[in-house]
Amino acid sequence: MTNLQIEHLVERWEDRRDVKNQMGKFVHYLLLKKEADMVADLWSGRDDICYGVNDGWYAGREAVKGFFGWFPGYTAKVAACLKEKFPDKLGDKSDDEIFGVGLMEIKSISNYVIEVAEDGQTAKGFCCLFGFNTTVDTRGPISNWILGTLAVDFVYEDDMWKILHMQYLVDIDRPAGSDWGTIEPRTYEDRPEFEALRGLTPPEPNVKAVLHEKYSGTRKATVLPPLPVPYATFAETFSYGM
Repeated sequence: MTNLQIEHLVERWEDRRDVKNQMGKFVHYLLLKKEADMVADLWSGRDDICYGVNDGWYAGREAVKGFFGWFPGYTAKVAACLKEKFPDKLGDKSDDEIFGVGLMEIKSISNYVIEVAEDGQTAKGFCCLFGFNTTVDTRGPISNWILGTLAVDFVYEDDMWKILHMQYLVDIDRPAGSDWGTIEPRTYEDRPEFEALRGLTPPEPNVKAVLHEKYSGTRKATVLPPLPVPYATFAETFSYGM
């Protein structure tokens, strides 16, 4: 084995590590409530980026920015609502000090399948996702179990791997204590002290489509996006985008 071959293998190992780290950074940004920085820090600078969820696509840079850009306003309103409800605990704290209070989004990712193109310009990553998401709405704090899949196309830009396309597909999104197999999830009554949070929902996908059906006791085995396979250039493989 020549030194060139060894160097090439090391480069490919580093690429796989960096791709894996970018997927880890994505879920850590959710935990740290850094959605405002998500697109600038982790996504490609191209205009044709997209983000797919179960019921459609946020297609194009403005749509992806609009989706993640919604969350800081929601986070601030939740903090203001909780500050009013708990003045003895939060009343003397600044907005910055309580930003993200009441919210918790922990996602663990595992079972990676990663392929880097032979030309080193693109890569693909696929992993399973498990965790929970505690939100606050008119019902008060609600914790949901989350199980799903991330499928990502990466592009090498400015000496970094950046997200080009991502599918965030959820199988389970049910309140803690619910029966995952029931058709209707567990319900909670609205609470008047959280009325200020009514109507706070993220923007809808700008391209509606059924990408993935959530799990139920009557759902058949559902096909996921294909696993990455070795490839030479992006033109020779499939896309996790639209």
